[in-house]
Amino acid sequence: MNKHLYRSLPALTALLFAALLALSAFTGCNSHKNEQQTYRDEDCFEQFMDRIAAGDYGEAYKLLTAESSSMPTPTPAVKTAGETAQPASTATPEPTAYILKDEFIAKYSDIFEALGVTSVTYEKKDETVNGTRRQITYTATYDTKLAGQLTNEYTMNLRLNGDSWRVAWTPALIFPQMTWGSTVRITRTSARRGDIIADGCIVALTVDLDAVYADKSSIEDIETFAQTVAAVLDIDAQKLAEKISSSKLNDVIIGEYKQDELTPDMRESIDDIEGAGIIKNYNTAREYPYGSLMAHTLGYVGYPTVDEAHGVNEIESLNNGRSELDGLYTSDSKVGKSGLEQVYERELRGKDGYNITIRDKDGALVELLYRKPVEDGLDVMLTIDVDLQKRTEEVLALVLYGDDTAGAVVVMDPTTGAVKALASYPTYDLNTLSQDYSKLVSQANSPLFNRLTQGLYPPGSAFKVFTATAAMETGTIRSDYVFTGRIVDDYWTPTGYGSWVWPAIKRAQVINRSTPLNMENALLHSDNIYFADIALKMGEEKFFKYLRGIGMEQKMPFELNAATSTIKKVGDNAAETEWNLRSIAETGYGQGQVTITPLQLATMYCAFRNGGDIPVPFVTQSLYATEGTDYHAVETFGENTWIQDAITDYSISVLTPMMEHVVSPDYNGTGRMLRAEGCTVAGKTGTAEKTDDKSREVSWIVCFRVNVPEEDELLVLVVLEIPTKDEYAYLKFDIARELISKRAEPAAAE
Repeated sequence: MNKHLYRSLPALTALLFAALLALSAFTGCNSHKNEQQTYRDEDCFEQFMDRIAAGDYGEAYKLLTAESSSMPTPTPAVKTAGETAQPASTATPEPTAYILKDEFIAKYSDIFEALGVTSVTYEKKDETVNGTRRQITYTATYDTKLAGQLTNEYTMNLRLNGDSWRVAWTPALIFPQMTWGSTVRITRTSARRGDIIADGCIVALTVDLDAVYADKSSIEDIETFAQTVAAVLDIDAQKLAEKISSSKLNDVIIGEYKQDELTPDMRESIDDIEGAGIIKNYNTAREYPYGSLMAHTLGYVGYPTVDEAHGVNEIESLNNGRSELDGLYTSDSKVGKSGLEQVYERELRGKDGYNITIRDKDGALVELLYRKPVEDGLDVMLTIDVDLQKRTEEVLALVLYGDDTAGAVVVMDPTTGAVKALASYPTYDLNTLSQDYSKLVSQANSPLFNRLTQGLYPPGSAFKVFTATAAMETGTIRSDYVFTGRIVDDYWTPTGYGSWVWPAIKRAQVINRSTPLNMENALLHSDNIYFADIALKMGEEKFFKYLRGIGMEQKMPFELNAATSTIKKVGDNAAETEWNLRSIAETGYGQGQVTITPLQLATMYCAFRNGGDIPVPFVTQSLYATEGTDYHAVETFGENTWIQDAITDYSISVLTPMMEHVVSPDYNGTGRMLRAEGCTVAGKTGTAEKTDDKSREVSWIVCFRVNVPEEDELLVLVVLEIPTKDEYAYLKFDIARELISKRAEPAAAE
């Protein structure tokens, strides 16, 4: 048996070869069908298959019998000299119809292009000859992009037409299961977007949409039709009539509805309206069952952005690494535009499935050629405690008021970096974002802005603990260092560090100030002078080297893109970026050019409960997949260290008790109004000016539980953008108290 692969002879060479064979056969013929005539053009089979393999379907068509390439005539029994009549072979049906050249070319082209056929190979298995008939059995393999290799066994009948062999073609030569009138169909099944799940609750899911449509060909009066349908769906009849009238399509989609939005009565009414109908599972939509809960973290979906003028082509970027088998993104695709929806777009998207089938002329299934199962998107499991998240957002909304307030809260397990709750205020409803968008973008306190990860704020006095650790760990001072400089009416002009040409450094007025001005009392009263002094003692090189070593000016690892903290601002304005002794002093008490995101500051504080290591903050716990009845994790995320040994055990032992005093009601500290319940807490407050006229401020509190079991570890950070007025001064304590307190669990009912 000879195995024939694709033979790329030029068409002209093949034709000349065939012509020479025909000429040779013609010169040797006589009026009787002898054995020599029976085998002339015996490579017709190979010629046909090679032309199909080469995609030269027009040339292949020339090798068909007259019956299969024109209107066929009844085929009588055939007999040759000395033989009795033999019926035609029944192994493969003889042509009972015919195919025109254009149809032949189109049929092969359409099927092979749809399958993505890249090569055709064949191998002859057997051949029988019976006078003017030949029958060849062979295998052919189609290498395809969609289905891999498709190998089938075929039977080809050839007839001697005059002096030449020709192929008695039927659709069974494309696939053995095909008959006249049958087609190859590829039916795609779109992958279902994965869910996002927190604490066993689905917080983002895909829902099916049914479509109500109008069949214009069945509508007698569009105005009357529109009024009838509008009454059922509670929509504007005039706009509906205009939509139907202006559409160039016969079937007009009136609207898409979640399946529970169309009640049984509504469905029955629509079915009773001539020209109206419902298409089930017409489309899908993303739904957020909790509305605004975790809006900035979850993000939202929308259509991909394509702006070639500015070099933005989201579709091209998303399709990088995907194939047609997976299902390519198009302009109609819904993709993650922000938050976790965007971060895990590829994982959530999944891969499409499809069936390749042969259907008869009535559409009935004849054969399933190939099935690629759909791979639904992975589910994203979060570390979020849903009850704690709800409480966080509720207390923010309850405590803050007016459109001139804003803020952010993060609640973490400081020993692992797992985020338990995170919120940016104000927020928005993910389900109505498209309708509310114009209003949201014009709102003064910017609800769409994620303050938690993108807001860069001066940390104020909340930064002073890191100035203290830097001073101790660089050997600049000991923990018992006492400031003895000259302070006049709460102002200090630095001396001994060079020429000081700037205003004197001011500290907050404190009633019943504790003395002396050592580290503990400086933290207790949040004294700017003490921390400016030790920053100047360190000097820029030592101080900033330490700060960069604990994450400042580094890109913090986190699922959502987080802005990078600054020590020195970068800008074109020389005055803005001027660096001098005053800048070093201001950095020491968290003002000047130093800025940080709430999430990064909270993560840095975790080191005080994590043995000095700063963990990698994370909100994604794992990615899950469903395979049959099995639901399993395909990737798991856990605690990891961002910066090891950022703070020494010594610094932790010195500063943690001091921070306990800051928030204890037994001391005159800046955080004494916290009054946490059920646990001992350590923490630090901070306030930084937000505007030049000092009319607005950034107000901080960071606190964490101490002396609690591992399962009760918790850290809370609150930052507020508020007017500089007494009525707003204690709002941060109200929020933090609700979240950091450890209240007794309600007793179980007997």
